[in-house]
Amino acid sequence: MFHNDWSLLQLAKERERDLMREREHDRLVRQAELMNPRQRHTLYHVLDWVGRQLVRWVNAWQARHAMVHRQALTHTTGD
Repeated sequence: MFHNDWSLLQLAKERERDLMREREHDRLVRQAELMNPRQRHTLYHVLDWVGRQLVRWVNAWQARHAMVHRQALTHTTGD
């Protein structure tokens, strides 16, 4: 398959971004490994709390969207 210069450039840029993300991930893993157990434990609880909050917010937004969507359907169908 023939790739023009633009396509090859885009592929090279994406590969470079992938490598940058991989290096950043590796750096963060190394940094986490250097933390003492108490810091890791605290970080675990903070991330757990943030994750739970995100799930609650998303569930609330989805419920609100579903309600608005049902109201819109009811309004347009005349039920």
